[in-house]
Amino acid sequence: MFYFFVKYVVLWTPLHLFFRPWVQGSRNIPKKGAAIFASNHVSFSDSIFLPLVVRRRITFLAKIDYWRGSGVRGFLIKSFFSGVGQVPVDRSGGSAAEVLSPPPLIF
Repeated sequence: MFYFFVKYVVLWTPLHLFFRPWVQGSRNIPKKGAAIFASNHVSFSDSIFLPLVVRRRITFLAKIDYWRGSGVRGFLIKSFFSGVGQVPVDRSGGSAAEVLSPPPLIF
């Protein structure tokens, strides 16, 4: 629910008006089932624009540091990333990422 609120209410109108994002080859995206979207990740904005131009819900892997913040700011960042369905990944080494599970969604 929070994902769709952020996508369609908060981001959709301003980003479509100012940047006019578009997608090429959208007919190749399956309507349901598993799919992997590999953006070129030129900047952080890929994480914002890709979900806007694709009708499906997209989940990104995000560094676990976003969930380790402290105080009110840390809580808000952790709540936002959990709410939009990001999955935390520990990037410190190969075996470090194996035991992580997604945190519960906070609304």
